[in-house]
Amino acid sequence: MPKIRTGEEEASETIDSGSVLPVRNSEKIIKKICLAGRWTAAVAVLCLLGWYCAHPDYYGGQGFQALFTSGRTYFMILFSTVLIAAALLPNRLSERDNRIFGWVWFLLSPFAVYFSLLYLNAVKFSIHFTQLNKIAVFFTFWFLYLVVFFLLVLTGSLRLPVILTSVAVAVLGIANCFVIGFRGMALSAGDLFSLRTALTVASSYEYEIDWYIFAEVFLTLAICIVSCKIRGFKVMHWKIRGVLLCVWLIFSGLFYHICCKTEFLEENDIRSEGFTHQLRYKKYDMLFTTLCTCFYLAVDKPEGYSVEKVREIAEDYVAAEAGTDGKDSGESGYDTPNLVVIMNESFADYANIGQGLSMSEDCMPFIHGLTENTIKGNAYASIFGGNTPNSEYEFLTGNTMGFLPPSSVGFHLFVRGAMPSLASEYKSAGYNTLAMHPYRGTNYRRNIVYPQIGFDTYYARVDFPHPDYIRSYISDQTLVERVIEEYEKNLKTGKPFFSYNVTVQNHGDYLRSNTKNLDDSIQVLTPGVDTTRTQMHTNLIKASDEAFEYLVQYFSEQEEPTVIVMFGDHQANLGDSTYKYLIGEEENLTPEELMEKYKVPFIAWANYDIQEETIEKTSLNYLYSILAERLNLPMTGYQRYLSDLSEEIPVLAAGGYWTKDGEFYELDDQESPYFERVNEYNILEYNHIFGKNSRCLELFSLAE
Repeated sequence: MPKIRTGEEEASETIDSGSVLPVRNSEKIIKKICLAGRWTAAVAVLCLLGWYCAHPDYYGGQGFQALFTSGRTYFMILFSTVLIAAALLPNRLSERDNRIFGWVWFLLSPFAVYFSLLYLNAVKFSIHFTQLNKIAVFFTFWFLYLVVFFLLVLTGSLRLPVILTSVAVAVLGIANCFVIGFRGMALSAGDLFSLRTALTVASSYEYEIDWYIFAEVFLTLAICIVSCKIRGFKVMHWKIRGVLLCVWLIFSGLFYHICCKTEFLEENDIRSEGFTHQLRYKKYDMLFTTLCTCFYLAVDKPEGYSVEKVREIAEDYVAAEAGTDGKDSGESGYDTPNLVVIMNESFADYANIGQGLSMSEDCMPFIHGLTENTIKGNAYASIFGGNTPNSEYEFLTGNTMGFLPPSSVGFHLFVRGAMPSLASEYKSAGYNTLAMHPYRGTNYRRNIVYPQIGFDTYYARVDFPHPDYIRSYISDQTLVERVIEEYEKNLKTGKPFFSYNVTVQNHGDYLRSNTKNLDDSIQVLTPGVDTTRTQMHTNLIKASDEAFEYLVQYFSEQEEPTVIVMFGDHQANLGDSTYKYLIGEEENLTPEELMEKYKVPFIAWANYDIQEETIEKTSLNYLYSILAERLNLPMTGYQRYLSDLSEEIPVLAAGGYWTKDGEFYELDDQESPYFERVNEYNILEYNHIFGKNSRCLELFSLAE
């Protein structure tokens, strides 16, 4: 007899069937997504295998005939087959075995991530794992485990922490290799503040994916595929995750305390000083060296710092500034000619660096030949190959980057509000102050920093309506023509004119494929160097020399007294082979010998009578003070202090300093007889940057 269903039973069945259908549909969607993911991974492996086959330099560099004679090829085929099988075959492990596999892989993943990155860097930077500093290796794995366990607590997944960590480390490692190739300096923590700027110039470079970069991509994909084989399961109860978070906080705090609040790293000879961090990779590896740059972003007070000490040091210079006698410009005691400053991108005289490059003709004929009413010489920068605003910072403030973290950028970290500078000084002296840089105005926060340090007006690339280009950058000639145009406008105001300009024409990279509007008639004759880069750079310098000649010729015909100053921000990265010829293997150089990489030319010319002079050695932090003292330009007490200091210590930059007796010392050398004098400078600079309400304004500003 058929069972008669009640209304409640019918309603219950309706509810049950309605709840089952969405679950089944969601399971089907998940299965389709997983299947698509497995096939995507398999196709990715096949694509990488095809990329490998298409690049003979990966398997011997003897053409495609070497493809099947290389053991690397058979390894790639075997490894690719295993990965494709791993990607396509479903995980048939029991729940218990899947859970064990997941936890074992999670705990071993930092080793997989670490050694994949080590393979990328080992040959490039002569790293031998057994020769690495054991403490540095321990801290590296401590850091990696902190990362994966934090992501575990955050996501509740064993797969995502491994995937995210491996991808992030691979991106860091590959980006670092490219950056070193482009600018000659490794990535550091301070570069995070310049990420936006880096992205704006990234398209100007050529990227070569060598075998080691390819292998890093391939190994990272393998780590991700293995991670995805873990079937999802509830990792741990939320209460256990809470306990794990507390444990993580304890170990993170301990890591931070040891690295940042104690002298433990320094006591074990683990430091991150200078800008060529890659020279330390063979001792500490790339990951820990880069991590170390984070520990040194903070600036400690110099020994003996106090506001009273600042005023004690400043007393004589403040009194001298307040007591200046009147001269040609009323009671100010200084002259007020127009001042045009050009900081020229990658401007360097490679005939005068190390052994020097031999060229078919002089690439700086006008500057080399200009002697009348001229002061010229060599200045030392604190940077090489990039981070241009650090040279701006040194010139405009008189502060040296040597007292600041080696991975920092002055405009990012040390100008966070109104700050006395050369621009504010000239503004208070009655000048109209103008800054120009024919590139993106937001790079390195210039659009924010320039007004804060005293510039009335800032013109960037968008303000050059009809420029001429050399390669993909606005030419120096366009910039100097704009300087003349702005000078002529300024004549109507009756005020003196201060024009500060940063060029972009000579910016890297130096590719043979990008020579638009560049006369490349000068040939580099030195064998064994990077011919493409050196010849292109040499001809760019010739174009800068011609633009400078045009500017000088114009002002030589003007009655308004005018001083023109031009200097390089840093040397260009012209390749390892070029610098190996010029100065030798970097790892074998003393700090003094390495300073040759930081030498740039400067020239100051006036359209009125001045005493000619050649200054063999100075540094960019001193440059204005030295010129102002000789030309009777406006000077603050701080600049008078720097002028006096330069008599005892002619060069002081991040790499070290030379004294008047020709001896060279590193900045932290407490055995130096000049250590107290250097520390005195550090005290004044610290007050200039961090003094806030206790800043000694009468030292850093013109007397009113």
